[in-house]
Amino acid sequence: MKSPVVFVVDKNLLHRNLIKYHLDINKFANVHAFQTSDECLYRVRKNMIPDFLITDYDPVEHIGFDFIEQIKEVSPSIQIIVFSSSDNPILAMKLLDAGVSDFIVKTGKLDIGIKELIKNVKYLIKEKTLY
Repeated sequence: MKSPVVFVVDKNLLHRNLIKYHLDINKFANVHAFQTSDECLYRVRKNMIPDFLITDYDPVEHIGFDFIEQIKEVSPSIQIIVFSSSDNPILAMKLLDAGVSDFIVKTGKLDIGIKELIKNVKYLIKEKTLY
């Protein structure tokens, strides 16, 4: 059983490392973490296409609709999960309409949010029967 390729994009080092750590302990062996959308897009354009992209939503840091659109242009099959501190339901609906697979809010207790994130990644893998 091949381990899916997972990219994590979050400008916050703590969040990036926590997500990567939880993916690692849940047997996801092929996880790559990036601070910026540009770093991630560079890898994608060099033909390292992830199965899953877990990303923050931060338009100030160019992690937003344009980033999602660029990722989907390269590979429409990438499952994108937005893990955001925004709990705006309108934003969530717009992102889902733009092709995002899931929208998870970073709660005050980050560990709870990450556990929900991992659970959803596992569900998406099983649902899509990629592996």
